Amino acid sequence: MLRMPEFQVHLPKTAAEAVSLRASLPNSLYVAGGTDLLPNLKHELHHPEHLVSLSHVEGFAGLTRAADGSLAIGAGTTLYDLETSQLLADVVPGLATAAGLVAGPQHRRMGTIGGNVMLDTRCLFYNQSWPWRKALGSCLKSEGTWCHVIGSDKSCVAAQSSDTVPVLVALDAAIDVVLPGGEARRVQLRGLWTKDGRLDRNKALPSDALVTAIHVPAPAPGHRSTYRKVRARQAVDYPQLGVAVVVSVDADVLRSVELVIGATMPFPKRVDGLEGYAGRRIDAALADELAEKVGKQARPQPQVHGDPDWRRHLAKVEARRALATVLGV
Repeated sequence: MLRMPEFQVHLPKTAAEAVSLRASLPNSLYVAGGTDLLPNLKHELHHPEHLVSLSHVEGFAGLTRAADGSLAIGAGTTLYDLETSQLLADVVPGLATAAGLVAGPQHRRMGTIGGNVMLDTRCLFYNQSWPWRKALGSCLKSEGTWCHVIGSDKSCVAAQSSDTVPVLVALDAAIDVVLPGGEARRVQLRGLWTKDGRLDRNKALPSDALVTAIHVPAPAPGHRSTYRKVRARQAVDYPQLGVAVVVSVDADVLRSVELVIGATMPFPKRVDGLEGYAGRRIDAALADELAEKVGKQARPQPQVHGDPDWRRHLAKVEARRALATVLGV
C-alpha cells in the first residue's frame, strides 16, 4: 500500500500571495487538482513539506472570448469544463477533444488545464515506487545518474505526456505566468519545452513559476482541429502517442496546417516542412502526404509502454485519421 506523506497545506487567495508563499516556504510545491501530483507523492517522487493550494485563488478559473476572437482560459479551469464547453467546441474543437481524452471522468472533474500544461514528463523507469526505483539503481531523472532508456548519462528522454499540449502548441497558444519575485510574463508555449526531460531542466521557466492563464489566438478563417490519442485502455491511461492537427481551409483549398506529435520525446514535436502545402487542393493524396511526414518525423523512445516502431507507425496512421476528420478525405 502506498501511503501519502505528511505535509502542510496553505490556502492563498491571490496568485501573488501563492508565489510569495512558495518562495518563503522551504521544500514546497503548488497543488491544483492534484490528480498527478498526489500519486507522485505516494511514489516518493517528491518530498514536499508544504503544498501551496491554488483552489482558493481569486479569478483562477474561467473561459472567456475577447472581441478579437482570442480565448483566455484560467489555469484553474477544470478539464471537464473545457471538455463540455460549447464555446470551446465551436471555436477550437481540437482542444475540447483533447481535454475530454485526459485520464478518466473523475480526473477531469478535478484536474486543471494549468496542471495539464505543466505536467511533468513521464518514463517507465521513473514513475514507479521508491522500492522499485531503488532496486533498479534509480535513473537520471530521479535519484540516479543514468538514463536506462537511451543508455547514457547525458540527457533524460522522459516523455511530454499532456494531451492538451500538442493542440495548444499547434494553436500557437501562450501562458501567463507569475515568476518568483512577482514579475508577470507571457510565454509562448512553442518555446517552453527543452530536449531534456528532467524536472528542473524540461521547461524554460523556474519550477516555482505559477501559470495563471492560457491564451489561444483567434483561429484563422476556416479553422478545423482535432486530436488523436493512442493508449492501452480507453480511459485513465497516459498517451503512448498523441497527434494534434490544426488546419484552415477555404472551400477545397488548404490555407495552413500545423501537425504536432506528443508523448514521444520530452517536448511536443512540431512537424517541419509544412509551409509548401498552403494553397494545395484538398484531396486524399494531400492527406496521405501529410500523414507520411508525421510518420517520418516521429521519433518515439522506449520510455512509455508500446514498442517504438509500433508507435512510430501509429503516428502516421493516427495522423491520417485526424486529417480525414478535419479535411473530409
